Amino acid sequence: MIENELKEYLKNLGASLVGFADLKNIDAPSRQNMAYGIAFAIKIKPSIIAGINGGPTEDYYDAYNEINKKLDYINLSCVKYIKNQGYNAIGQNSTYVTSNDNLSTHLPHKTVATRAGLGWIGKNALLITPEYGSAIRISSILTDMPLITNNPINESKCGDCNKCVEACPAVAIKGMLWNVNIAREELINPFKCRIKARELLNEKIGIKSAICGKCIEACPVTQLYIKNNIEQTKF
Repeated sequence: MIENELKEYLKNLGASLVGFADLKNIDAPSRQNMAYGIAFAIKIKPSIIAGINGGPTEDYYDAYNEINKKLDYINLSCVKYIKNQGYNAIGQNSTYVTSNDNLSTHLPHKTVATRAGLGWIGKNALLITPEYGSAIRISSILTDMPLITNNPINESKCGDCNKCVEACPAVAIKGMLWNVNIAREELINPFKCRIKARELLNEKIGIKSAICGKCIEACPVTQLYIKNNIEQTKF
């Protein structure tokens, strides 16, 4: 099956998670007239995530940027792979913004990821996966290659948990439960998040970049990933 071959190809390149999405219910311009999406993620080492309990660190900053480079490499490689199969494919870079007015994109990676069943959107407006919580970086590819797709996830699984809300140094997270019809701005104020993240990283390591991670580290699903990894290394 082409899906198994594609998943194996992406995992051999370094992807930790891979899923396939049916995008036909999304407006055609946003998906660039492609009917399918491929979402993939790379996990961040648990020790690095545990280290940002007190705020962003140099290790986290380095990992963030290094993983983005790996995602872009995987993205370009997969686009070539698909085109060699005779189909069209459009890669979306690991980080991109199409509107500075609201820091949004036409089709976010996390939208493709929820359509591909990789996880749900947390109260922090980030993808949460059962395997790694939010301790991941994600990317996506749009294609017309016919794929057997995963079941989409349409609702939050965060329940009454407010750990990310309480941990946010910017007080940017509003505490709303996500569903497929909710706008990002109902979950979080992206400008407050960006301003505080830049302030924190500059304060911690002298670099002016919008990278924080506190809501990622505080998430109980991320904490379970950290705990399980630490326990496994004891044996």
